[in-house]
Amino acid sequence: MQWNLQQILKLSAYCLTAACLTLGSSHLIADEKGDKKGDEKKAAEKKEEPKKEAPKKEEPKKEAPKKEEPKKEAPKKEEPKKEEPKKPAVTVKTLVTNLESPSGIAIQDGTGHVFVASRYGIYRYDAKGKTVDLEIDAYPTDVYGKGPKYNIGPLGLTFMSKDMLVVGDGSRPDGEELVRIYKVGDKPLEKWVKEDTAAQTLGPIKASDKSAKGEGNFYGVAFGADAIYVTCNGDDTKGWVAKSVVKDGKAGPLEPSIETKTATNVDAPAAITFTLDGKELVVGQMGEVNVAGDSLLTFYDPKTGKLTKSLKTGLSDIAGLAYSPKTKKLYATDFSWVDAAKGGLFELKIDGDKVTAEKIVSLDKPAAIAFDKEGNLYLTTFGTQGKDPEKSPGSLSVIKAGL
Repeated sequence: MQWNLQQILKLSAYCLTAACLTLGSSHLIADEKGDKKGDEKKAAEKKEEPKKEAPKKEEPKKEAPKKEEPKKEAPKKEEPKKEEPKKPAVTVKTLVTNLESPSGIAIQDGTGHVFVASRYGIYRYDAKGKTVDLEIDAYPTDVYGKGPKYNIGPLGLTFMSKDMLVVGDGSRPDGEELVRIYKVGDKPLEKWVKEDTAAQTLGPIKASDKSAKGEGNFYGVAFGADAIYVTCNGDDTKGWVAKSVVKDGKAGPLEPSIETKTATNVDAPAAITFTLDGKELVVGQMGEVNVAGDSLLTFYDPKTGKLTKSLKTGLSDIAGLAYSPKTKKLYATDFSWVDAAKGGLFELKIDGDKVTAEKIVSLDKPAAIAFDKEGNLYLTTFGTQGKDPEKSPGSLSVIKAGL
């Protein structure tokens, strides 16, 4: 069978291109709830055969001036905030209890023994052996304070040398108070001695044109610049710091030397120490015990007695001052008669003519403070009388090295 093909059938093929469905999604964190937002797009396009056009001579294209897009600043990377290192909690460890009105602390070179003055006498605490012994006794008793009143005996303590302990008295009326210097050994005494067995006795400072009532309540004692310095709470119009020049190991007469009330217009010099270089005498001017926030931190030239700096602290009643031998920082206790809940240990940060008192730990009516060579801080507190009248609330405590 033959096929005669007369015609060529022109078959046009139409190509149908189905649009491809493309599905996409993007995930964005919109807020803290984690909402998701997405875009979906469907597109179908038909393919057309390209049309052949006659070639054209291309005219040079005139480019429109480009509009400069404003420059976008690169986002700034925020520096992570530097957090201040957290200070370790301060732990106050009680060493001796049942002390009445413990007011002074001095630490003996070599032994590290801590001497504490309280109403009934001078005690020696041995930190290594953890023993406490009575060294000097038989003091009379006086009363001090407004509002709460306290029975007091010996007050300020310092060492003039390794074996010579200086004791400021508070057990007698103004005009009769004494400063005693005792010779003490490396070991506790087998039996305590009476307060009148001192190697030297200074004073009293009797009533005169310098002190209307005579001086008393020798609260703070410091040794430096070849002299003993004693804060006095006798004539409030003067606010004397008394001085005894030491020559060849012997203390000279105790005489009024620096009129702190005249220099600062604030009462009651109490705490006293020397700067670490020994060039300046530092006095805590307590102020009125029934007035809050009036205590001053003052500096004097020990040779001339001239006031070199007087700074407001915001504290109420500075009772103790001491420099840390390790960190060189200055610390103070605030007894805070008006509001005992605000009392405590403070670091005094000095910047020019300003002082910032940063509270380290709350304490119940704190008094004296003293550092040993290792940087341990010993402190006394009067405390609050409990229900048992036979038990005194005062104590000796320590804060381990680190301040």
